Order: sequence, then structure tokens, then C-alpha cells
Amino acid sequence: MTNIHVENSISDMKALFYFCVVTFIYALSAGLFIQLYVIPVLFPHFNFGDGLAIMDSVGFDKIAREKAIEISREGWRAWELRPQLQSPAGIASFFYTHWTPKPYSLLPFNAIVHALSGCLIVWLLRHFYSLLPAIVGGAVFVLNPAAMEWVAQIHRDGVFILGNLMVLACLFQLSKSLYYFKASSVMWGLFFGLSGTIVVWVARGFWIQVLFVSILLWVGLLVLLCAYTDISVDED
Repeated sequence: MTNIHVENSISDMKALFYFCVVTFIYALSAGLFIQLYVIPVLFPHFNFGDGLAIMDSVGFDKIAREKAIEISREGWRAWELRPQLQSPAGIASFFYTHWTPKPYSLLPFNAIVHALSGCLIVWLLRHFYSLLPAIVGGAVFVLNPAAMEWVAQIHRDGVFILGNLMVLACLFQLSKSLYYFKASSVMWGLFFGLSGTIVVWVARGFWIQVLFVSILLWVGLLVLLCAYTDISVDED
């Protein structure tokens, strides 16, 4: 790898880090503003309580509060990932118990999930475009008004999207091995694939079957293509 490539990689890493930090701050600020002011003050007729405006979020909040009380009474052995089969409630109950049983206690988690998803989009786009267009593409996702549904509420979509993006990063890493085999790329691909599958399972367990079929088809296609392609090998 040349010095120019190394410098570009370092520059990309710094840009990605700053993008992640800025996105986290934006998502957290927007979530607080919407949940604590916009919904209860500007649109009170949409407010179901504590800045929640989606019926699913209200249900998750109710389950999380009940579970937090149970955890406080019986200890962490009472915690469940899916109380009443709802993982958003299980995640919320963790923060309700550690901090306070209010929906805003989940907002930092939502912001982190949203920031990581934005970073993955930038990273994927960077392989096809220069840094600026990749960042613009990531910003379009981050600033999408529809994203406020999982940033400012209790929702499963943020975690679900992150998991799918991780699996997409896995498939992309594996496809890179078609022309230039590198052990580190394969290892990172497997890491993204396994982690992404677990994250998706947490959000929507039924989607695992779709992921497995997609990954198997993709790997099968790569194997067929590799059989007819000369691949240079780098064990670093």
C-alpha cells in the first residue's frame, strides 16, 4: 500500500469519526427537542404522554415501565430481552432501570444506533464515490425526517436498519475477495455478517430467514465467480 493510499485511509477514518460524532449530537438534540417540546407543546393533540406520538411506542413504554419495576423489586434476573415478545420494550427497560423510567432515557441509545447506521452508509458509498459525495449520501439518510420515528420514539426500525446495513457491509467485504483476496477483509466481512445478523434478530427475529437465504445466495454466486476468476492473494 502506497503512502498516498495510507494518507487517504487516515483521512477517511477521521472524516468518518467526525461524521459519527456530529450525527450523534444531531440525533440526540433532535430527539430531545421533538420529545420534550415539539410534541407536548406544539402538537399536544398528538401527544399520548411523555412526548410519544406513536401507538407502538406507547405500548413499548408501558411494558418497559412494568419490567423496570419488576427488575427493581427482583433484581436483574427479571430482565428480559423480549418482554411480551417486544425487544424495544426490553431495551427500554434496561435504560429505565439504570436511569429513569422516561422515554427520553432511551434517546442516547437511539442516537448511537442512528449515527452508526449513517457511518456505514458513508463507508459503503466511499467505495464508489469520493469522500464528499459519500458524506452527502450519509447526510441524506441521517437528516431524513422519517428517521425521527426511530430517533425520537421507542421503535425497532433503527436497530433493524443498522443490522441490515452491517449484513450489507459483510456481503460487500466478501465480494471484494473476488478480485483481490485479503484475509483481513474476509474476517471483517464475517464479523459484520455475524454481528448484523444478531442485531437484526434482536429487532425482528423472523427476518433472519431472509438474511440467511440472501447470504447463502451471495456466497454461492461468489464461489461460482471465483472458479472462473484469477484472484491475487494477500495474507495480511
